Amino acid sequence: MKKTRRTSQVGATLRDALVEVFRRDLKDVSLGMTSVTDVEVSPDLQYARVFVTGLSEDETHATIKELQQRKGRIRALLGQRVRMRYTPELDFRYDETTMRASRIESILSDIASNDPKPDDDDRS
Repeated sequence: MKKTRRTSQVGATLRDALVEVFRRDLKDVSLGMTSVTDVEVSPDLQYARVFVTGLSEDETHATIKELQQRKGRIRALLGQRVRMRYTPELDFRYDETTMRASRIESILSDIASNDPKPDDDDRS
């Protein structure tokens, strides 16, 4: 989705409102250590892609599946918190950024541990 200043501001507002909905209104959904990392909004503000992450990849995928099933209720609760003409349709997605970062860190640490240390005598 194309990012503009307007969609970025609306996305930040929706993210904050979704966090409040998750904290206060969704007591029956097991969210665990789930966090909303980003919300991308379409230019017409009709659709919002919500990126979610957690501690475990498997638990996060299960949580996203449960959120997808309850997105109608979540949208209604979100509409009560945010003053917009239309409350956008929600699409929950897994945010792979943290997993990619941890994979890169592990690869770099493997490279650093396998790299032979230069001897002090070899310097000219």
